[in-house]
Amino acid sequence: MGTLLERFDEHDGPVRGIAFHPSQPLFVSAGDDYKIKVWNYKTRRCQFTLTGHLDYVRTVYFHHEYPWIISCSDDQTVRIWNWQSRSCIAILTGHNHYVYSAQFHPKEDLVVSASLDQTVRVWDISGLRKKNAAPGTVAYDESAH
Repeated sequence: MGTLLERFDEHDGPVRGIAFHPSQPLFVSAGDDYKIKVWNYKTRRCQFTLTGHLDYVRTVYFHHEYPWIISCSDDQTVRIWNWQSRSCIAILTGHNHYVYSAQFHPKEDLVVSASLDQTVRVWDISGLRKKNAAPGTVAYDESAH
């Protein structure tokens, strides 16, 4: 109980956000080095690093279904990444101060974000799902159910 299993220390500076993947042996971390790192806790290694934010990265979370990571930053943006292709697939802009937190909705194509600009914003990302469905896969269509 409470036994340290491993220590991961590849960020340069403070680490601000962390989250487990819901089904894979992965976790994601975010830090003041502007980097997002995806780790495999079974192999105890950093799989890759996502770069693109221009300031401290505050929070990171995996999407419950799609191969996506959401991140937010002091650069006033929320970004969505495809961790399989290792690329940024969306940048949500509109906040005018640091974005401290952002999360995917557990069932709907929505994102919520919170900022030092004293706003909470809800974003529709349904177009992202349609645009980023991999070839050969069927995107879930709610109207069919």
